[in-house]
Amino acid sequence: MQLGKLSPRELERLVFPFQGRKREEVLFGAHLGRDCGVLHFSGLLLSLTCDPVTGTAKHAGALAPHLVANDLIASGAEPVALLVSLLFPPVADASAIEDTMRELDAAASSLGFAILGGHTEVTDAVLRPVIHCTGVGEIASSSPPDVTRVSPGDFIVMTKGAGIEGTGILALERAEELRGVFSEEELRKAQDFLKKVSVLPEGRIALAFSPHCLHDATEGGVLGAVWEVCAARDLGFVIDESKVFVFPETERLACHFGLDPLRLISSGTLLIFTPEPQPLLAALHEAGIPAEVIGQVTGNSRTLLRRNGEREEILECPQDELWRILERER
Repeated sequence: MQLGKLSPRELERLVFPFQGRKREEVLFGAHLGRDCGVLHFSGLLLSLTCDPVTGTAKHAGALAPHLVANDLIASGAEPVALLVSLLFPPVADASAIEDTMRELDAAASSLGFAILGGHTEVTDAVLRPVIHCTGVGEIASSSPPDVTRVSPGDFIVMTKGAGIEGTGILALERAEELRGVFSEEELRKAQDFLKKVSVLPEGRIALAFSPHCLHDATEGGVLGAVWEVCAARDLGFVIDESKVFVFPETERLACHFGLDPLRLISSGTLLIFTPEPQPLLAALHEAGIPAEVIGQVTGNSRTLLRRNGEREEILECPQDELWRILERER
């Protein structure tokens, strides 16, 4: 099988049919385009999610809490608590474990997470450290955003730019190769894209405008995230590539590796599906957060309007470009 997250078709065949016992506390369960489960207890709504860091082992402790915090805010929840599983290979030493915990502690504290516990193990089942976080958040609204609310005509707002996380990971993982392309200062700037991965600020702003759905553009990038959300509702979309901002550093990486920034993993990019984009855009811009309408939900085909004017039909959810690049190096 290909590296990376299972395709929507594989998830629907191999994963989603198996959801255990049906319980009345479950408001939202596993579903394409939904990254959190939601439970309700006497008026209290709890959101739960989990994510591993597998694309890089470098500074993974600083990255991991952000990934689950992003999923939580996209479900309408504020971060509350974190459980962490750490798997280290036998070559790891005590300092590697302590360094990872220091990174986790700093990131969790900045996001408002309490670290409740988890599991830490040295095992020959992994070749490099693997971090897996489970996050718990509390939802204040009685009607949180969800993929099931997405409708034809919704506008798709994108924050910041495409390929944020992938830019940082490739700049770290392929640093030696890229020293022939970037200056040291430029390389450090690209690596620092991993400091842009939080979508909590824009998520909090967006929630005040009752969006239909929020989605963090992780594996598959901006295009994969839009595809997942719309496919979950059996809907289509039109995305205008000319409206999708790509940072210069990401463009340089794209040229070097021959990758598509719209298909590059992009934690740090929030997609907002809303029928009323203008007040939201004004609030985001006032807060200094770049945002743009990049397309619209339709009732039919899934189309990317390329900058050159060509129309590309997106028939399948894109495989993430990060895995394609890393896989060809193996």
